[in-house]
Amino acid sequence: MTVSLASTAGQTNRLTLLRVIKLAVLIGLLLFVPPLADSPFITTVFISALMFGIFGAIFDLMLGYAGLINFGYAGFIAVGAYGSALASFHYGISPWAGLFIGGAVAAALGFITGIITIRLKGLYLALMTFFVGEAVRFSISNTPEYTRGVLGLSVDPFPSILGVDFGRDNLLAYYYLLIVLGTIILMAMWLLVRSKFGLAFQAIREDQLAAESLGLNATRYKLLNFTVASFFTGIMGAYYAHYIGILSPTPEEFGLPRTVEILTITYVGGRGTLWGSLFAGLLLIGFQEYFRGLGAWRLVLFGALLIVVMLFARKGLSGLKKYVW
Repeated sequence: MTVSLASTAGQTNRLTLLRVIKLAVLIGLLLFVPPLADSPFITTVFISALMFGIFGAIFDLMLGYAGLINFGYAGFIAVGAYGSALASFHYGISPWAGLFIGGAVAAALGFITGIITIRLKGLYLALMTFFVGEAVRFSISNTPEYTRGVLGLSVDPFPSILGVDFGRDNLLAYYYLLIVLGTIILMAMWLLVRSKFGLAFQAIREDQLAAESLGLNATRYKLLNFTVASFFTGIMGAYYAHYIGILSPTPEEFGLPRTVEILTITYVGGRGTLWGSLFAGLLLIGFQEYFRGLGAWRLVLFGALLIVVMLFARKGLSGLKKYVW
């Protein structure tokens, strides 16, 4: 019995050490590579990789923990982005407050969408969320007098704060701001999935009928999941707007191609992991930059990669950790 307990304790310590090592590797990679490289291109790639990794982690909160498929996810990014950008453009509201405005507007859309669609399952839920996302994009396109539509909406950068300049040419400031926002969002989601709510999400994902027979209100928990994920998506959408500088409701920015990219990152990272999407973001955005010359064919490569992962590596990168570590 003593030997068994000692063996279990040793395995626990090894797992803890591996987690610490992985976290240290990720933090070191994120914190030190862009400033040491001293290259605007490298910093831009890291911003894109980290931003899409965070989007993938938020998508994983829905898909990997509650089994919710949101094919209109890019539309929720658009709501957060335009919510903050329009508040600044028309009403002079600070982009810092715009982060919360973007989150609140996206959460409101998520709540309303959830009430309408959350009782649906599988393909029906995916199609309904896709219609919502496209309705958002077409609404933006067809109101040029307010949103500028396809003409493009110019978005102000973040104003200086604590002596840090957020001019367009100071990419490192935007990069470290993204690290701060990403850390807050990921930690909030990690605490959520480790709470009783996270256990309820997973129980509903595995067997909704059995979970409901134990007294869980599946609709309420799924609605909570969808709304919280939409809130975090809106915050990141607001960040994207003020970082990129100009918004246009094109399919590549806020349509199905964008959703497919984020969905691929989530699957490659590993569903139900949150952190796996960060590694997948670094891998796939690098992959995307390498094949930039292929244009629209990159989406075909993303789709093929997604099929391969779904068929042969269901756990994504997280399933390879036993071979790597």
